[in-house]
Order: sequence, then structure tokens, then C-alpha cells
Amino acid sequence: MKEIECPNCGAVFAAREDKCPYCGYINPLGAEAKFLRDLETTRKELDVVDDEVREDYKAEMKKGAKSTVKAVVIVFIILGIIIGGFIALEKALLNTDYDGNYADELIWQRTAYAEYDELLEAGKYDELMERIADDGEEHDVWSWEHYEEFTEIADELWGNDR
Repeated sequence: MKEIECPNCGAVFAAREDKCPYCGYINPLGAEAKFLRDLETTRKELDVVDDEVREDYKAEMKKGAKSTVKAVVIVFIILGIIIGGFIALEKALLNTDYDGNYADELIWQRTAYAEYDELLEAGKYDELMERIADDGEEHDVWSWEHYEEFTEIADELWGNDR
């Protein structure tokens, strides 16, 4: 190991030292070597920090992606509930389970319900019963305003064996 003499106090010390251990006078060669060693240590530490930051960034992105997916799923569920509610409301307002064209069903109801009313008023209960039974397979006969009244009449006439 090479030794040098301090130009300030005359003490002898290792050339790799950055300053004189006795008076603190700076050794330019040792100070430069120490600076380069410290710089390399800092660079290595920054590489580790970069890796840690990169991993933290990835973890945050994954967490953000999970949050985004959860939010999207919740939005779709809410939209499904809202759309389902509108469909249920529409069916309730139309009071029908008819799967066809609602406009056609409404036109049928106006015509058929008027004929039902005429048969009910005329006391043609057998004919009305057959008509409702036939129409009930394809159309909404239960929304007829006198349906409950007619079922009571039918119960009196024929009992529960309809």
C-alpha cells in the first residue's frame, strides 16, 4: 500500500485516504477516488430505488386497474338494474306478458275488449268464456277491466271447474 506525506503537517498516511487523518488537509488523489467510489455506490442505490419505484408503480397500476374493473362492473350492474326496472315498469304499465309488438297487442285489446263487453252485457257467458280461453293463449286477456267481475260470474255458474 502506497503512503504519502501530508504537505500541511508532514504526517504520513495511506495514499487512498481522502484527507490527512491528523490535520484534515485534503489529499486530491484520495478525494477523487473516494468521490468515484461514493458515486458508484449512489448509482447502485439509485438502481435499487428505480427497481423499487418501478415495482411500486406496477403495484399501483394493478390496484388502479382492479378499481377500474370494479367500477365498470358496478356501472354495468346499475345499468342492468335500471334497464330491468324500465322493462318491468313498461310491462306493468301495459299489464301484459305479451312478447310481440305492443302496438299490435294494444290494437287487439281495443277490439277484443269491446267484443268482451258486448258479450258480457248480452249475458252470453258461454261464448265469452270460450273466447277468453282461446285468446288467453296469445294475448293479454287479464287486463280487461271486467275480467275479475266475469271470473266471479263464471265461478257462480260453473264453480271452480272451469
